Amino acid sequence: MGTPSKIDLTWLKNNPGKIFNTPLLLQERQDMLDNIPVSSCEAACWKPEAKGLPSRRVLSGTNARTHTILESQPEKLNIILGSTCNLTCSYCDKQYSSSWLRDISNGTYLDTPKFTLTPLDRVMLKVSQKEHQQTDGFATVLNEVKTFTNVKNICITGGEPFLYNSFPELLNNLTGSEEIMFYTGLGVDHSRLKTQLSKINNHSNLTVVVSAENIDKFYEFNRYGNTYENFTKNLNLLIEQGFKIIFGVVLSNLTIHGLVDFVNAHGDSIDYTFCNDPTYLQINVLDSDTVDQLAKQISASDIAIKDEIIKALYVPNTRKQQENCATFLKEFARRRNLNLDIFPESMLQWLGIKENYVV
Repeated sequence: MGTPSKIDLTWLKNNPGKIFNTPLLLQERQDMLDNIPVSSCEAACWKPEAKGLPSRRVLSGTNARTHTILESQPEKLNIILGSTCNLTCSYCDKQYSSSWLRDISNGTYLDTPKFTLTPLDRVMLKVSQKEHQQTDGFATVLNEVKTFTNVKNICITGGEPFLYNSFPELLNNLTGSEEIMFYTGLGVDHSRLKTQLSKINNHSNLTVVVSAENIDKFYEFNRYGNTYENFTKNLNLLIEQGFKIIFGVVLSNLTIHGLVDFVNAHGDSIDYTFCNDPTYLQINVLDSDTVDQLAKQISASDIAIKDEIIKALYVPNTRKQQENCATFLKEFARRRNLNLDIFPESMLQWLGIKENYVV
């Protein structure tokens, strides 16, 4: 999945059934066949690869050429329900979390698009789920989905799907032989989760990707808005009801701490993704002492991609990444009244944050 392109609704209404064959997408496919990097893949693939970091396409094994026909219908469909979410995960942003959007409406962190409110952002702060689903654009895109005939896999993300009242109905309506995967942070109230699960008719073709990479204090820092106790309670409910579960782990310089403990606690049925945007949260933006300590722990672990992680840890970082990380981390902690002394002392000193920094 690359950087999304804006849908031209006027063009789409005049060209029904062409949502995946717009002029832009056709041109990008031709460019890729001609070995020309396309802008929509820049953040997730080209930039990290240029720095020696693992990219999404390499980790997923999709760097091999498999399609040569420009016009096509999707075999895998990604459905983003919206940005409604009650968590402000450390690596996330306003595009995928309404809580992050509300946070930056109270002031910026850094002068970057990630933390800058646009006129559209201000409108979205006021739009309800129901109003969003009643828009002309929502209906147009829904009609496009009905024309797809080659879909084999469906991936659903948010926001937090379990905060959408219509989520169980959507799952129940996605009938057929498709394999369905959806992502959840399990940050919802336990009673709400129980109610939502009771409305799902059949989960034999469902895989739940639980987003998490830490336990205890590191979990509650990086997945702010949920407690580890509530997380484990909700996770156990999924297990008890027989849902197929894998974990979605995002590897950043903040989430890498305690990863070994997480794998030891929950197993290694994990889909790993390296955080490459923003660049100051990349896994390599750490001091040398912390990198050596983490590499030693990971080397002795059973983590499936430990060689790739260790290699990424030792990629050089820049002074700008260091400065931006310090700015972000202090502000993230200050707004949430979090203590930063959970992180290694050498890391805090390297960032210019005094030992046992309390906000």
